[in-house]
Amino acid sequence: MRKVILKNLLTVAFSLLLSFILLEGLLRIFQPFEYQVRGNKIWLPQDRKFQLTNDKTDKLDKIIYTSRNHMGFRGESPPQNFAEHVTIIAVGGSTTACELISDHKTWCDLLAAKLKTKYKLLWLNNAGLDGHSTYGHIVLMEDFIIKIRPKVVLFLVGANDIGLEAPRIYDQDQFKKPLPGIVSPLWDRLVNKSEVLIYSINFFRFYKAKKRGLTHTLWNFHEKNQFDIPAEEIPLILQEQKQKYLPPYAERLNRLIEISRQNSIEPIFITQPSVLGDLFDPTTGINLARVNSTGWNGRVYWQVLELYNDVTRKIAAEQKVGLIDLGRKMPKRTEYYYDLYHYTNAGCQQVAEIIYQNLYPLLKNMQFSADNF
Repeated sequence: MRKVILKNLLTVAFSLLLSFILLEGLLRIFQPFEYQVRGNKIWLPQDRKFQLTNDKTDKLDKIIYTSRNHMGFRGESPPQNFAEHVTIIAVGGSTTACELISDHKTWCDLLAAKLKTKYKLLWLNNAGLDGHSTYGHIVLMEDFIIKIRPKVVLFLVGANDIGLEAPRIYDQDQFKKPLPGIVSPLWDRLVNKSEVLIYSINFFRFYKAKKRGLTHTLWNFHEKNQFDIPAEEIPLILQEQKQKYLPPYAERLNRLIEISRQNSIEPIFITQPSVLGDLFDPTTGINLARVNSTGWNGRVYWQVLELYNDVTRKIAAEQKVGLIDLGRKMPKRTEYYYDLYHYTNAGCQQVAEIIYQNLYPLLKNMQFSADNF
């Protein structure tokens, strides 16, 4: 009996191993999807062009064209006389990356166009990565951006850090915290080499992000469920964020400042806006306070997000870092958003104008005068 069981187990194990090897070979020949996280490293697709078809909303282009330069960022390649330019890189999650906004229409592209009316020699790139929190931003700064040495980095932060005490599934493998023992290094090698493991982990990341409402979803605001949260529960929700999650968030913001300044880069923080809040939408009349968003309604979601924005404001003031309070200045209108915080084409125009109006004075104070550039 034992021999039969052992034989069956060996047969199953051999079949699984053979399937793994065949699938590994297939994925090395043909890769159906591209990911920006491979194993425990950030992987940036370089010199690539992408095309998406949109038949769900007229707030976005019907055909969406996006591209990456040879560094893996969105925007122009670095100029040869890099040091003579005002050089800026925008870092953030999906609200910076703008993956559903065509080239030349993202807020980064529109901001660059506005700044070029003031600075003849200006270069601005978009280094936003979907799903990244400040954990991922720290790795991106250390692995990529400090080698480029832009004069300024814009950090649009807050939304992806909600409820994070440890690195979130999108960037936990990238936050370099060595683990003891020999299992972790062996696992890291396997993850970095195996296409099957890379795809499996990234599908799991996507699943977790979707559950948290962090993926791109084209909302029909009229069809969104609405509900109320009992008044006595709201202080408990806010208190948990304050006690458990805001202190580590503040530490990560300080770390971003430290990395920037150690490498002669000027950091500028941007607070995170959202369409949700305690108001009725001027465009549709929908009560945005009662819209369901990842288990909270719009009123509570905005109160929570503002806790993180308040920390960003506080750290910026303490560290004398430039601050652009987009969270308070961006109008809450559904025409500017296609979900709770991702911008439409019209929304990107608004974001670019607000950031420009607040960024240009900061650049002048840094003595980046138009006469010199």
